[in-house]
Amino acid sequence: MEPRLAKIRRRIKKEGLDGLLITNLKNVHYLSGYTGSNGYLFIARRMHFFTDFRYQEQVKREVIPKALTHIITEGFSEGLASLTELKNVTKIGFEADHLTVSTLQRLKKRLRKVGKFKWVPTKGWVQELRNIKDPEEVALIAKAARITGKTLAEVLKLVKPGVSERDLAAEIAHRFQRYTGLPPAFASIVASGPNSAMPHARPTARRLRKGDLVIFDLGAQWKEYSADMTRTVVIGKASAKQKDIYSIVLRAQQRALDGIHAGIDSKAADALARDVIKEAGCGSYFGHALGHGVGLETHDGLRMAVGKCPGISSRV
Repeated sequence: MEPRLAKIRRRIKKEGLDGLLITNLKNVHYLSGYTGSNGYLFIARRMHFFTDFRYQEQVKREVIPKALTHIITEGFSEGLASLTELKNVTKIGFEADHLTVSTLQRLKKRLRKVGKFKWVPTKGWVQELRNIKDPEEVALIAKAARITGKTLAEVLKLVKPGVSERDLAAEIAHRFQRYTGLPPAFASIVASGPNSAMPHARPTARRLRKGDLVIFDLGAQWKEYSADMTRTVVIGKASAKQKDIYSIVLRAQQRALDGIHAGIDSKAADALARDVIKEAGCGSYFGHALGHGVGLETHDGLRMAVGKCPGISSRV
């Protein structure tokens, strides 16, 4: 955690702030190790961690020792206002894409009684760090992916006419819970027949039929890090049209895998696959991005789409 904190401290100093308030729980975890559902960080000369009574034992196990832990009983604004370190603080940054307006107003109102502060909106500071995975993070994502692959391999053995989408989704959830102790990283998608035309379909009571295309979209979590895997199978023998469409997508995927490299522009990466699909006359059916980053969130920061990011790191 220390290298991450050092980078954030440098950013705080560069932007002329005296402290930074972290309220996004994924960012709190990234900087402290905490996995609970209620926690805040205030990074100034010292790092202060705030939570409530329910998590005081968990904090001892998870949060890095250098953080000063405060168990709050009257709300976060009261906890923050109690810090003696605020005497040396005038400009406080906050996560503008996460902190609600009502919470910010409550903080401002309470802290007016302590001193005069300027609240500075920030956006994406921690996410920029999260975009580049360190070796430990890569290993955690790889483990999540292996569990996802193992689960799908087992569930595919259950695929046959008469089984419902919900049955298969339940089998996925059960295995993830058993293998990781955690729920799926996101709601698993099992979409068959006409439902497979909806990329984010919810599993229904529809029973699989011979000739159906079935889309599986699933991801396990391992120590807070997520995987995301999508696979398409056919019930029985594939038709000529199904084979043709599948081969187009496969060629596009392979072209992208062969062509993507460190530093490639997002637009160029997206075009590798998109051009193949356009040339096959199916461009109007490819309205989404080529891909996205994974990590503490299933869609973690980067997206490979037209005009989304200037370059792709070899470790993303």
